[in-house]
This record gives sequence, structure tokens and C-alpha cells, in this order.
Amino acid sequence: MTSTTRLHRPGAALHGTGRALCAATVFAFALAATAPAQAQQPAGGNPTTPGTTSAEPAPSQPDPAAAPAAAAPSPEAEADAGPFVFGSPPSAQANRLYSLNVRTGAVRACQFERPESSVIGVTKCFPSDSSAGPAEPGTYDLVSTRYSGETGIFRVNTETGQMSICYVRDMPKEGGGVEPSVVCTGAAR
Repeated sequence: MTSTTRLHRPGAALHGTGRALCAATVFAFALAATAPAQAQQPAGGNPTTPGTTSAEPAPSQPDPAAAPAAAAPSPEAEADAGPFVFGSPPSAQANRLYSLNVRTGAVRACQFERPESSVIGVTKCFPSDSSAGPAEPGTYDLVSTRYSGETGIFRVNTETGQMSICYVRDMPKEGGGVEPSVVCTGAAR
């Protein structure tokens, strides 16, 4: 009797079933993803809640027409709704990043600071002056210059071509003293 030795590749026996298993897994995930979206509809046409029978009506749903009208978003909420772009000034000494709401033109700035008594630093964000708040409607972007000493950044309206420079400056506080705030010059072109 002659015996033949066959080399066995790991997983070779599963080669044909691997594709079927993969297809079955994809099908199961697709079925699971769409199952909650498909409501049960008994013959009478009234949807039922899972766990109830077709003889029991589904719990009543609130009438969307009876819902109170949503309040208009505040200017602060509009300034917080994105999308945003981010940019840094060219100065090597400026540890600052500016953010700009693309739709409203509202500008903010934050920087890294490490207090002397702290091992871990903090992100310090500056309040925005009204000049850095929402501007005329448009599409905005941030542009940095190549001036190495510049700590500000340009806010540009790409639809009108208007631009202003935004930077952090010590501004007088109510009750005395100063507070660093994001300010922007008037728009010009």
C-alpha cells in the first residue's frame, strides 16, 4: 500500500464556506438594521406596538400639529451652530488658535496656558467682543498672513470680498480693569 501525504493549509477547508459565512453575516447585519424601521402591520392596517396583539391598538401618538411652535434660535445658538474652520496666526510666539463659524462669521480664540502650580496645562478661551460676533450673512473663511509678528488673523467673506482682522486685545471691563477679548476691525475691501 502506498500512502500519499497531503499538505494541509490552515483554513483551506473553510475557503468555500468563508464566503458564504461572510455573505450571511452581511445579510444578518442588513436585516437587523432595517428590522426596527419596519413597523408591524396587521391585516386591519393599524400598527401595533411590539409585545401587543393585533387586537390591541397601538398607544396614541402625540399630534405633531398640536405641538407648540419651536422658539427661534438665539444669536448665541446660531453662532454655536457649525460648520467651523480653524486657523492660527503666523507668529511663532502666538500659542493661539482661532475658530470661525463659516455661516455667521463669528470668531473665537483659545490658547494653551500652563499655570505655574499646575503640572497639566489648560485651554483658555477668550470672550468675544460684539465686533467678533455674527457678521453680515455670507460664507466666511480665515486667512493667515505671512507677517511673522502677527498674532491676529483675517476673517474674509468669500461672497463679497470684505475682510477684517481679528485678534485678542485687552478691553476695559465693567467695574474697572481689563479683560483679554477677541475683537475684529470693521469689514472693508
